Amino acid sequence: MRAFVRSVLPAVILGGLSYGAAMAADLSTVGQWLNKYPTDETAGGKSLWDQPGVEEAMRAAMGDALFALSQKELHGPEGPVAGDGKGLFAAWSCKSHDCGGNQMTVFFDTAKGSAQVCWRGSDGDGGKVQDLWLADGKPRQLSLNACGFVEKDPFAALKKFGDPA
Repeated sequence: MRAFVRSVLPAVILGGLSYGAAMAADLSTVGQWLNKYPTDETAGGKSLWDQPGVEEAMRAAMGDALFALSQKELHGPEGPVAGDGKGLFAAWSCKSHDCGGNQMTVFFDTAKGSAQVCWRGSDGDGGKVQDLWLADGKPRQLSLNACGFVEKDPFAALKKFGDPA
């Protein structure tokens, strides 16, 4: 994982500089996971992560490299999907046996058809941790521990770093 993070981060940052905003994704199914786990097979017998609109919005926010990594490694422990009652949803997941160092919270805006992601990746168990804000294909480095999930306010990171409206 350490070598992967070191090799991918520069590409993610450079790729983000040239990756413009994407068309709106169809996120009409996301609300079906409110208070359910993202891996629950709710709509069409598929999980939240396997919905075409969700994949499209996440790829647009994260870029290809981190999106692929999220699909491969970050569907371990997770929390129920939270909603704000206005079309924003937060879905949290992490890497099995390494939630502290590898996790993501994906914020879906169903009205805009877009996603923003607070991403934490590490060099491995106990290794260097890097937090990033990913939106519109533009990664932004955050301070350490910026991407922790807060159950009392699952939208805290979105309010602090993203575009909550």
